[in-house]
Amino acid sequence: AKKATWAEVFSKKLRKPLTIGIGLAVFQQITGINAIIYYANKIFAQAGFVTPEGQAAATTWAIGAVNVLATLIAVVYVDRFGRRPLLLAGLVGMTLSLTTVGVTFHFMDKADTSGAGAGGPTTAGLITLVALVVFIASFAFSLGPVVWTVINEIFPNRVRGRAVAVATAFNWGSAWLVSQFFLTLIEKIGNSATFYLFGFFAVVAYVWIWKTVPETKGRSLEEIQQIWEDEDPVQVQRDAGTL
Repeated sequence: AKKATWAEVFSKKLRKPLTIGIGLAVFQQITGINAIIYYANKIFAQAGFVTPEGQAAATTWAIGAVNVLATLIAVVYVDRFGRRPLLLAGLVGMTLSLTTVGVTFHFMDKADTSGAGAGGPTTAGLITLVALVVFIASFAFSLGPVVWTVINEIFPNRVRGRAVAVATAFNWGSAWLVSQFFLTLIEKIGNSATFYLFGFFAVVAYVWIWKTVPETKGRSLEEIQQIWEDEDPVQVQRDAGTL
């Protein structure tokens, strides 16, 4: 097949799937996943895990093990439950956990946790750990793998390579911005407000996905391309009873 041009990738015909691909890629990052992974030790230190051993243990189990195990949920159930339900369910868990972390940091910011290492982490620190475990698990079965499943399904074969490359570029650009300014945000607006901001983005992502991202489960690539012929693909699916 003749190689697609960049003009074709950005053409009006592909505007809907390209917007959805870029939107999913950006929301995957601005809800804070890589900031939490990159700075997990610092977050747990501020939550009361002041010893290197405590930080390492919290990071290993809360970030590493939970991430791997929860990803298996998406692998097993993505074709059973569908893409939208997993994305939306994961965002609910992410929003609740980010809000919980914001609340716990609100109280910890007013308390002195510098001496928490002697007796272990504070109660608020343990709540923060549990909330971040829920966040990682929620992300790992939803926005983590399912975003890339959808992105690779919504484009025609002819332009898929370049279109996915555009979405990937936006994804890593967003990851860079979040990781670059995460500590600056904490310094300027505080831990609590930073996690509230991530939670706000999760709410926006939920509403946007609910309104604009159609279900692609059980559809061939040709059938998925027909979806974009409709003015409002999500509403058409609702009317047809497939959502």
